[in-house]
Amino acid sequence: MYADRSYVLAIEPKKDIPDGMYLSIDDPKRSIRTADYEGTPVLLIGGESHKTGQGVDTSFHYRALEEFAAQTFGIKKKVFHWSAQDLITLDKVPYIGPITRNNDRVFIATGFRKWGMTNGTLAAKLIGHYILGEDSLFHKLFQPSRFKSDPSMKQFLSQNFDVAAHLVDGKLELVADRPNSLKKGEGMPVQWHGERAGAYRDEEGKLHVLDTTCTHMGCEVEWNSAEHTWDCPCHGSRFNYDGAVVEGPADKPLMKIAIEENHEVPPHMNESKQDEHGEQP
Repeated sequence: MYADRSYVLAIEPKKDIPDGMYLSIDDPKRSIRTADYEGTPVLLIGGESHKTGQGVDTSFHYRALEEFAAQTFGIKKKVFHWSAQDLITLDKVPYIGPITRNNDRVFIATGFRKWGMTNGTLAAKLIGHYILGEDSLFHKLFQPSRFKSDPSMKQFLSQNFDVAAHLVDGKLELVADRPNSLKKGEGMPVQWHGERAGAYRDEEGKLHVLDTTCTHMGCEVEWNSAEHTWDCPCHGSRFNYDGAVVEGPADKPLMKIAIEENHEVPPHMNESKQDEHGEQP
């Protein structure tokens, strides 16, 4: 599977629209649905999908949804915005059933491709059939151990070439910026004692410096400016600006190199070690 991010903007529209959910047929794709927030009708406008950790500055995606909303419905008030991460299988059909052919006691349900409410209900039904020993026409369709050589093989190779490319590009990337150039609320990959690192300056002016090597498979994470996270372009892991895991498959935090106030950090701090939980001693 690969991880895909998408974005949502909630607004109070100037125009009245009929209740319901709508999907565009043109590009860029947009989804629109009506909702209620504290007694006020709002519109949820979604879109701007891309692979996690890849693509343009993430703030761009919120701006694109806002421009679409303003042109199409008019914006009386912006209420919320957020993003979501979804896993997508090679053939775009969810994995639901025993985790392997030889293990019928552990079940998996994933790869819902943004249709979590309907596929989650389907998964509950199918797994219930398994547990009760009942056959279903859909077991074979959704079984996690399925593999079709075409088109799955093409997708498998395509996704793995993409991972390999980002792994190599991240290791070879030349980073020129220095952490002292960061303003409050800004983060980016930087040069730290001759090595690639990730730096973020919080709202109090404190500088957080991390090793940008993802603890899952070793790819180099990229800064997500819209949500102040470090995102992995290979397998979709996400980390907070202080290195804590936000989203897997990684289960260990990014290594902390330094945390410092508004002064230059002595070089010996770069050599400090962490304990097994990723904390500074």
